[in-house]
Amino acid sequence: MSSAASSLSSSTTGTNYFTGMSTFSSSLNSEISQEVQIAALPYQLLEDDVANMTSQSNELETLDGDVAAVQTAVSGLSSAAGSMLSASVSNGSVATATVGSGAIAGSYTLAVTNLGSYSDALSNADLPTVTDPASQNISSSGSYTLTVGTTTTSLSYSGGNLNGLAQAINDAGAGVQATVVDVGSNSAPSYVLSLQSGQLGPVLMQLYDGSQDLLTASGDPGVLAQYSVNGQSIQSDSDTVTLAPGLTVQLTGTDSGASTTVTVAADPSGIGNALQSIVTAYNAAMTELGNNRGQATGALGGQSIVYQLTDALQGLANYSTGDGAVNSLATLGVTFNDTTGQLSFDQSAFDSATSGQTGALTQFLGSGAGGGFLEAATNTLTGLVDPTTGVLTNEIGTVGASIASTNTQIAGEQAQVSQLQTNLTQQMAAADAMIYQLQQQATQMQGIFTAEQDAEIESASV
Repeated sequence: MSSAASSLSSSTTGTNYFTGMSTFSSSLNSEISQEVQIAALPYQLLEDDVANMTSQSNELETLDGDVAAVQTAVSGLSSAAGSMLSASVSNGSVATATVGSGAIAGSYTLAVTNLGSYSDALSNADLPTVTDPASQNISSSGSYTLTVGTTTTSLSYSGGNLNGLAQAINDAGAGVQATVVDVGSNSAPSYVLSLQSGQLGPVLMQLYDGSQDLLTASGDPGVLAQYSVNGQSIQSDSDTVTLAPGLTVQLTGTDSGASTTVTVAADPSGIGNALQSIVTAYNAAMTELGNNRGQATGALGGQSIVYQLTDALQGLANYSTGDGAVNSLATLGVTFNDTTGQLSFDQSAFDSATSGQTGALTQFLGSGAGGGFLEAATNTLTGLVDPTTGVLTNEIGTVGASIASTNTQIAGEQAQVSQLQTNLTQQMAAADAMIYQLQQQATQMQGIFTAEQDAEIESASV
């Protein structure tokens, strides 16, 4: 209160609310200042409250972001747990492998004998010569029929230039790639339409403009990719093939008859990286909470929300199932420091705990909706930062509503003080004018009295 009063005093001292003519005008202005100071004190205190609540709101927003970062890290752990399998290829020049949903651990023998090739076609040599593909075309038709294999697609294009026709073919999504190439020379350019099949192997491609076919096959016919898996020969119209459920391989080279091994095995390294991310996010959140606990002077000092968040996060750090080879975060190398309240991650302890314990690791982690640490962590963090029902969300909303309500109250108080100031100014100005008139009358009477005294003195001396 003394702070608000001091602020008021410094802001109103010496203020002239009206320009007076009497000798008491300064005193009357001071009286207005004092009354305004006293009347304004309540809303000045309310403004202090708004400043404090604004600081609290800002700190809550910071904590919301920190806890949300922990939630994101837990989601990363969930993703890593769901894709613990990884694939490796013994000869990386032959293929690359990707593991997806449904994959299982196993080993596959892959031999690639031919990467295959695509079919190509060019526009006929007897069509009109195109020296400027932005303004000329190989046909004046406004409609075309595109044939790819056994599928036909109708095209409507009347733009009159070869570039636009190529774009119309690509936009049709018919399984070919159209380009414009120059088969002439620098001095005599000659642009033609070029089509390449989207699949490996021999693919018929033709473009009909209503009166004639416009394309001729060029180069060698396309061939299918040829490879074998565990001795079984296979042909494919794509260089991306599926070896097994959830196991996709990109063929990148041939191996001259030598076999390549594709291995799918459990790889917990992603789990370790995710745990390190959780530790980093957790420590940042706990550091921020520490700024509002004990002797700290944070905006939320003494607020129950600080201890609620602290307990929730520490509960996750100390999560334990009590059984199994992997039964706590501590067994995975994530340890809690009782003195600092921070977590640390020991990679070597993690590697030792998870070696040969993929099943136990999977059981301990569980999933976001299927038990284990991940379900507990997901539920806890959702309860804190859910956009609708989260504890932090509700607290931020409550403080925001209080700020809005207090600002409305301040506006009302300020209006009353302004009206009081207006009324006092009018009253004091009127009083000053009356005092001035009385002072003028007193001065005139004093002048008459003095003149009479002077006259009497002069008469007596004669």
